[in-house]
Formats: sequence, C-alpha cells, structure tokens
Amino acid sequence: MRRRLVVGLVLVASAAGCAGGSTGGPTAAAPRTAVTTTPPTTMPQSPLADCVLALTPWLQTSLDGGTDPGDYQEMGLSSAQGGALRELQRRAAALRAQGPLPSGWVATEVQRACTSIIAARATVTAGPTGWP
Repeated sequence: MRRRLVVGLVLVASAAGCAGGSTGGPTAAAPRTAVTTTPPTTMPQSPLADCVLALTPWLQTSLDGGTDPGDYQEMGLSSAQGGALRELQRRAAALRAQGPLPSGWVATEVQRACTSIIAARATVTAGPTGWP
C-alpha cells in the first residue's frame, strides 16, 4: 500500500511540474499574437532594372579583384545574365590591358547587356505557345 502511495505522489508531482506555473495549478495559455509581415521596402522594379541590379555588383566585385563566387546560379543570376557577366568580364579584362576602364563603363555596359537580355526574352515569349 505504501508503495502505491509513493508512486501516486510521484505521478502527481510530475504532472504538476508539466502543467507549469509556480503554484502547480493550471495556468492560462499565453495569448496568441498575429504574425505581422513588413511590406517590402522597395517597389517591384522593371525587368531591366532587376537585371541591372543583379549584374552590377557581381561585375564590380570581379573587377575589384574579389573572389569568384562560383556558378551563375549561386549568384542568383539567370543563364543569360551569367553569360552576359562572363562576356563583360572578358571585355573589361581586354580594355584594362590597354589602361583603366573609362568612367561609367560598368553602368553603360551592364545596361546594354541587360537591354539585350530583355529584348531576347521578349522575342522568345512573343512566339506561339503550346505544343506543335
């Protein structure tokens, strides 16, 4: 009988500890709070602006002697943007062999490359859709 009493007291004590609170009694559940999301700080950009914002930092980093971040996908670029980045890096290296890059070269050339990417995408998406 004494053993049952001890086991019962242990069970009651452990249940009270799981219930929470210092009194061992039931406690009120914490009120739920709504999850709030903050709106984006910038408005959505145009496809051209998005492309320019994606390419410029990577080109500038490579021109400044930064380490190669790896594959274009690891940089968050599309295949077309990755190809444009490699081409711009190649052209910049050729120009640097002759002297410093002209002022504004990066901005001008990235804008030109992105304009070509957007135009090519528009041409592809303007065609017929679906299977033949």
